[in-house]
Amino acid sequence: MPKNTFSLWANRFRRDAVKDSMSLLRDHLHLIGQPDEPEKLIDGTIMIMSACCAYLQIDWRSMDDVLDMQAYRPDRDGDSPYSLTFNLFDRAFGRVFAPRDIKCLDLADLHDFPWHDFKMCGYYDCRVARLDNKALSRPEIEEIENAITDDIRFDYSEEEVEILFDRDAVPGVLVVYVIDIM
Repeated sequence: MPKNTFSLWANRFRRDAVKDSMSLLRDHLHLIGQPDEPEKLIDGTIMIMSACCAYLQIDWRSMDDVLDMQAYRPDRDGDSPYSLTFNLFDRAFGRVFAPRDIKCLDLADLHDFPWHDFKMCGYYDCRVARLDNKALSRPEIEEIENAITDDIRFDYSEEEVEILFDRDAVPGVLVVYVIDIM
């Protein structure tokens, strides 16, 4: 990955968060039902984006467009209506802004990604929310569930992983679990 492009993005993301006293991150964590630990969201977002960019490069896809979507302050008028926030086993939380089809990231690959600092792979859950802070509608939830299922099932069969969707845990937010079947 062009280190300079990613480093510039990460530094700008961290700087913007500090400049804002992390208030947007605190609001986001509150919205999705996670603890008020914005430092974990900064670190985790940089970790998740590093993994996403690595996979984009493996697939010979540009990371520039995806990084452009990942500004600290979301573009509510842009093509990215959703945030996906990954819980990296309560050690970090990574937020990714995604378009309606959620194709800018590979959830199956992230399910297996090794977080060397944590000596773990994958994520505990992923929480999908709207950037405008409105509740997800039933048709949106069904669309998101289908996109996530298609993504995961491309790499994993029903005998390998179970996908659970919780529409009720956090009002207006879809919580997704991808669980290995032993």
